[in-house]
Amino acid sequence: MKKTVRIAFFIILLMLMSCNQTSKKDAITADIIYFGGDIITMEGNQPIYAEAIAVKDGKIIFVGKKTESDKLKGENTILTNLEGKTLLPGFLDAHSHYINSLLVANQCKLYAPPSGPGKDVESIIIALKAFAAERKIPKGELIMGYGYDENVMPKGKLLNRDDLDKAFPDNPVRIDHVSMHGCVLNSLALKKYGISAVTTTPPGGVIVRKPGTNEPYGLIMEMAFMPIFEKTDPMTPEQEIEWTKAGQMLYAEAGITTAQEGATHLPQILTIQRASQAGANIIDIVAYPFITDLDNIVKSFPVAEWGKYNKGFKIGGVKITIDGSPQGKTAYFTTPYLTGGPSGERNWKGELTFPQETVNKMVKKVYEMNVPLLLHCNGDGAIDSFLKAYEFARDGNFDKSWNVTTIHSQFMRKDQIPKFVKYKIRPSFYTLHTYYFYEAHLKNRGFAQAQYISPMRDAINAGLKPTNHTDFVVAPLDQMMMLWSAVNRISRAGAKVGFDQCVTPYEGLQAMTVNVANQYEESDSKGTLKSGKRADLVILDKNPLKISKMEIRDIKVIETIKDGKTIYKR
Repeated sequence: MKKTVRIAFFIILLMLMSCNQTSKKDAITADIIYFGGDIITMEGNQPIYAEAIAVKDGKIIFVGKKTESDKLKGENTILTNLEGKTLLPGFLDAHSHYINSLLVANQCKLYAPPSGPGKDVESIIIALKAFAAERKIPKGELIMGYGYDENVMPKGKLLNRDDLDKAFPDNPVRIDHVSMHGCVLNSLALKKYGISAVTTTPPGGVIVRKPGTNEPYGLIMEMAFMPIFEKTDPMTPEQEIEWTKAGQMLYAEAGITTAQEGATHLPQILTIQRASQAGANIIDIVAYPFITDLDNIVKSFPVAEWGKYNKGFKIGGVKITIDGSPQGKTAYFTTPYLTGGPSGERNWKGELTFPQETVNKMVKKVYEMNVPLLLHCNGDGAIDSFLKAYEFARDGNFDKSWNVTTIHSQFMRKDQIPKFVKYKIRPSFYTLHTYYFYEAHLKNRGFAQAQYISPMRDAINAGLKPTNHTDFVVAPLDQMMMLWSAVNRISRAGAKVGFDQCVTPYEGLQAMTVNVANQYEESDSKGTLKSGKRADLVILDKNPLKISKMEIRDIKVIETIKDGKTIYKR
């Protein structure tokens, strides 16, 4: 009997030892643990800090106390001491034009100071000549620049065809407007794109003519620019890969782990898809087909396939644009511009890109497709037009949820906010205009409207969860500058721009993380630091919540991590 008991005892002991060894073998160990700095989870409406965060296989597996994270250490776990730096969820780009990032690496940057050299026509020509010489661009090849802003040109001397012809008689030259809604071309470029004195200005378009003639001379904007935009030369297969990596690195350097292509035509979607299938993506890309090319795109990309990532690329919804840019004087208002139209028109209010009846049909079409909508509206008149179209599309039935974001929403009136709340429409603001374009808005629209651009404070107080964006390449891809502009609202010239619309640094961070995750319908995987979510992270040299508000724009991105892997390190 005693022998039997001893045998049973040893069997149980062996089983316990085996179980213990198995549990050790199967215990979860982290690939990397971050600690030793400010870890802001972005969970909740007040800042919440964690002592440590652990990552395994590209996912967050723990957020909390350092002592608890120590239990996840294994032989191969990398321990990363932040040494006082700040870790947050990776920034989500609420609106930009990603496809342009592939191109601008091969274009001349002509933003006005401090972002670029374009302070006047002479400076633009000097920069273009230096660019052409450095790149050794041969005769006959197109020279491109971006970021031209006629509003900052001194003494009203604007860039025109003659300036570009004189400097570049042997090359076609295309200089894209800072709004990305237009360009200035020299004679060879006008010929290349098939624009001449006999070209009629389409509805919703602008072609500035040489005084006393019908010759195109200056800016070509909006619907007149669309055929030019659509004729962008195709990239070679090698360029698609090379330029994709270079363009995405611009986002990674800014701490962005998800980027938006905000008005996409079929050739661009095919470019993004080919690069994705080739494994070129280091960040996620969300594209929004432009309404005028929607039927064509759906033939190749059925709606049933939308909303799901395939090697870092998904189609997120549809983009509609119903007016232009306020600095380009093509945004649509209910009252006239104080300075007339782009070509000197009197009592100029701007124009809708499409007639109201067409806007109604477009919005209803997207609603019936049951996919998210991004709708570009800048002027208060355009916002009125959108609200009419929204009500037309829903036809009195507002029970069904619909993910709608108004892009820019800059000149939203206070009386329009309650409808956004009622209809659960998300405004995506553009607070960078308080810095880069306030003086132009002040001149064009007057003090009261210029002070109320991007009213983020009132929107948040009303219960909305707005996002904020750069609209790159219209403004530089700089998330810290964007946050600074939302918090401080100070113009390039030092003017105070509606201080009652300033937000807190934490609210500004929400508008570039968790709120954007909701915009993309990805709140289950992005936007906050929480166990189970993707390990998309950014490390900053300073905490935006703990330094002087005026210093926020000087914060540096130290490291950007996508799915647990470092894609950029300063």
